[in-house]
Amino acid sequence: MSILVQVNCPKCYWRVPDEWMQQHSDQASCPACRASLFIKSYARLRAAPDSLRESPTSAQALSGEGDAVCRFYPDLKAEAVCDECGCFLSKKAALSWGGRDLCMPCLHTLREGKGKDEFLAKRVLYDNTALALILFLSPFSLFTAPMALYYLIRYRKSSRGIVPRSAFRWWLAMILSITFSLGWLALLVLWVAAIVDSIG
Repeated sequence: MSILVQVNCPKCYWRVPDEWMQQHSDQASCPACRASLFIKSYARLRAAPDSLRESPTSAQALSGEGDAVCRFYPDLKAEAVCDECGCFLSKKAALSWGGRDLCMPCLHTLREGKGKDEFLAKRVLYDNTALALILFLSPFSLFTAPMALYYLIRYRKSSRGIVPRSAFRWWLAMILSITFSLGWLALLVLWVAAIVDSIG
């Protein structure tokens, strides 16, 4: 049994027979009006309805009488428990992340709602931000060096990313921000002293 798929020419509305469509792939001309046709035939359009249904694999055990069932797929046997909310999960619904079995709603909550470090897809690297403020905006370091120093102190305990990184960048940014800040402070003191001397 095959699914009836009716395809018509977009110009003259000639009904394209299934056999003709199988014989003419990609570029072809309509026999009725000679219009240029681009034909792309997909096997699933002509597949039997039963073959379109998803059949359980060996990794997806069907639930039997008395078995615990998956919360999201009640026809599948529960083979895992969500480590966050405790719901029963089949192998199809269970997600493994950082050695923990989780359901999709809990993973979404951990990534977006609670914002736990090990689940975040991206994060701000404040040591890189501080270095950029100092090095790339050095002409404005009178303002950016104290800002970088604030970032480094305020977010010193924040995560440095999923990939392990050394503290070298943090210390480099700290030394540069202190050096630039003290340099500007010394210049301001000298400038004020020069103004006072000229007035006196």
